[in-house]
Amino acid sequence: MATSRKLRAFKNWMKSQHVECSDALDVVVTTNSSAVSVRALCDLNVGDLVATIPKESCLTVKTSGARQMIEESELEGILALAVVIMYERSLGPLSPWFGYLQLIPYSEPIPLLWSLSQIDSLLAGTELHKIVKDDKALIYEDWKECIEPLLTSVSLQLKAEHFGVKEYLAAKSLIASRSFEIDDYHGCGMVPLADLYMCCLNY
Repeated sequence: MATSRKLRAFKNWMKSQHVECSDALDVVVTTNSSAVSVRALCDLNVGDLVATIPKESCLTVKTSGARQMIEESELEGILALAVVIMYERSLGPLSPWFGYLQLIPYSEPIPLLWSLSQIDSLLAGTELHKIVKDDKALIYEDWKECIEPLLTSVSLQLKAEHFGVKEYLAAKSLIASRSFEIDDYHGCGMVPLADLYMCCLNY
């Protein structure tokens, strides 16, 4: 199974990054599914150490190869982290986070990724209907104002297929469902392994 191979690659990546998972837990491919989940092998108590994750292994603006580009462009917050995810994904196997990024889904199924027709048919009559449509419009404006100019920079040589609106929305969906506030220095970031616990709670 492809997911099993990806999980093995992720576990090897964790070792290389000194990410440690408690023996009380097991990261597995869910039966009859391609999803990856974390399973407790015994009862856990409040205060038990379940993982040790160095901050250097977290994907943030400060640790990414896109740091200089982002800081020179004065991008901040969630928008900056979305650029980080798109940038590292664009590198493929050359990214230091490839072992992690190849395991997690391309995007999460949140309403922001729905088409306008889906939003109209599924959210009509709810408070979310206008909110989601407005948010999609604002996200496109953010992309147009802050990310599209990066694609026109000759010095950066970014490939447009990795930094389009679709890719930006996908990155935003991952941040919305998986990111953590790490500390004052790193800010918000993706925390490998820990985000699998969150997805177990979400699903």
